[in-house]
Amino acid sequence: MQGVLVVRDDGLRGTTLAANEPGQTVVEYSDGSSVVIDTESLILQGDGSYRISPRTNSKGVADEGQEDLTIPVVEEVLAIETARVERGRVRVRKRVETREERVDAQVVHEEVVIEHVPVNRFVEETAPEVREEDGVLVIPLVEEVLVVEKRLLLREEIRVSKRRTTTSNPQTVSLRREVVEIEREEPKE
Repeated sequence: MQGVLVVRDDGLRGTTLAANEPGQTVVEYSDGSSVVIDTESLILQGDGSYRISPRTNSKGVADEGQEDLTIPVVEEVLAIETARVERGRVRVRKRVETREERVDAQVVHEEVVIEHVPVNRFVEETAPEVREEDGVLVIPLVEEVLVVEKRLLLREEIRVSKRRTTTSNPQTVSLRREVVEIEREEPKE
């Protein structure tokens, strides 16, 4: 018995709903309250509505001496749940760009200059030592020559010096870098 109009003694109106137990029904009133009753305790009125018999027990049997109606108290409980909802998508693409760039690097180059300087002078005592004069390495070369007497003749000196030159060597080199592109997509409904 569902959807039937029920009027309480104080005039408050309600509607019947299905109950979990057979033989019972739930009456929900317009003020939000509800009560579970036996279906047999509903009394049909002349206008087609129903009233709850004030003198029925929980088994629907009339109680002559009972004046009170027992109404159970119902409580609503709130249950909150969360769910993931797709609101959009992001697509990320990574690519490598190559660009040409001209660089001018300094290059240092050293050369060794060797000069043979003839001296042709006799050395009176011991052979001269290797020495350095103004950044030039001087290596003496001696030779024994036969004379009436034996003497050292400084035939020549080899002079070793460094010459430093700096040249510019422009080159084209490829430089790479990564680029990220982000593209948003709307969610599918």
